Amino acid sequence: MPVDDAGPLRTPVRQGTLGVIATGTAASGPVLNGLRAAAREVGYALVVFSVPGRGRSAVPAAVAGLRLQGVVGIVLLDPHLFAEHPPVVGVPLVPAAAADQYDGARRATEHLLEMGHSTVWHVGGPEDAPIARARERGWRETLERHGADVPPVVRGDWSARSGYRAGQSLAVEVRMCAVFTANDHMALGLLAAFAEAGVRVPRDAHVVGFDDVPEAAYFAPPLTTIRQDFLAAGRQTLVVLTAAIDGVVPLPRTTVEAELVVRESSRPSVS
Repeated sequence: MPVDDAGPLRTPVRQGTLGVIATGTAASGPVLNGLRAAAREVGYALVVFSVPGRGRSAVPAAVAGLRLQGVVGIVLLDPHLFAEHPPVVGVPLVPAAAADQYDGARRATEHLLEMGHSTVWHVGGPEDAPIARARERGWRETLERHGADVPPVVRGDWSARSGYRAGQSLAVEVRMCAVFTANDHMALGLLAAFAEAGVRVPRDAHVVGFDDVPEAAYFAPPLTTIRQDFLAAGRQTLVVLTAAIDGVVPLPRTTVEAELVVRESSRPSVS
């Protein structure tokens, strides 16, 4: 029978150990922290297995190692890993739930357009990162729906340093007055570059980030951003995985609504 999708999703108290397979920085990032907190709420322990990348043998080897540790289910923290590797017979395997990346980018872009800007520039993440592509697509298609010009993407690598370099190039763009960065760390670097170049935020330009990292409220100026509820995503993941462990047909992979948090970096300036 399928999981009933009516009402709030809850996971009953459990005992046992869950495995988590992650790549790169996801092995210590906020998605994992949200999943860990959600698991603590219901009594599960987590064992994390970090794999180097997309090698064909990486996930099967990780699954084998986790099964030797007696896990009752496994979460793939990176969505692309689930797409590339079908579930393994013998242990439930599900992708982690996540915020709706596309809709978050749509909200960020529409917010800047509603501020009266004719278009919005974008500092994108790495081209090979699925979440960067989803955020870029949300930005691009939102501009197209509003009949706005689509400027060329300025590419970053998630780091503040790459955002700083992007800010240096955007500061000399005559038509630039609104920027959506694909994460908050790049927005931090961009704000620093703008300040050095004499581009005053929010007087001369508006900036929106993505993630709502704890430091975002203390940037100069405080950063408007898209908040992801990582604890809610962790809870959603456990609902789906628990259903699979119980032999119930799980819900399709779920997403958590992204929230626009407006701060000084995109508020009307006072001249």
